[in-house]
Amino acid sequence: MELDLKNINNGFENSNAKKIYSELKVYFENYRDKIRFQKHPLGFKYFKLGNISSTEELRLHLWTKTNENHDDDLQIHDHSFNFKSFVIYGLLKNHLYESIYENDAVGFIYDVKFRNEKSRLILNSSKQKLVDLKSEKLTTGNFYNIHSNEFHKTENLVEPSLTILKITKPKSKVARVYSPKKLSKLSKFERVFLEDNENENLINEVLKLIKLGESTVANNVYN
Repeated sequence: MELDLKNINNGFENSNAKKIYSELKVYFENYRDKIRFQKHPLGFKYFKLGNISSTEELRLHLWTKTNENHDDDLQIHDHSFNFKSFVIYGLLKNHLYESIYENDAVGFIYDVKFRNEKSRLILNSSKQKLVDLKSEKLTTGNFYNIHSNEFHKTENLVEPSLTILKITKPKSKVARVYSPKKLSKLSKFERVFLEDNENENLINEVLKLIKLGESTVANNVYN
């Protein structure tokens, strides 16, 4: 597994879409029985492929027709890590924001604390206003980067969409989420694993999307 992850990582290091596609297919062929997706509070399903080093990790994110946002008001967030993402297949729109303090602002920032695949929110600050910085559409074959302190929201424009992320974890960074209102009850979410049937269906879906994305990128290169 370590070699397969390093091969996928080489694709990221060189922004080589062709290598990512080919190595992902090898990974799924070799470790299909170890792949188990989890639910994420932002509505997608995700799978941790594994660690490249003590600070680097690869993950898959899959948006499907069965998206289930934990809370529509808690979609704007930052991360405890930096990441580079590659759109395997689909169309996303990434919105970047800045949070600033204003005396009459009504927004709130919450820290996200993780423990044993569970997350809970703790109030960080109030009187926060969001400023729109930019929005960018991301389609099949695109790479993009997000820094850990950048507030953003990823909008899925077609279903399904599939991305792979290379995560780099800085020291002592706490993830945060923005809320347009004060939460009457501090939110909690457990990132449960999917049942066998749903998980098997998602694996088949991912393999199909990898092949579709690979074909789309190849056609774009030669057209």
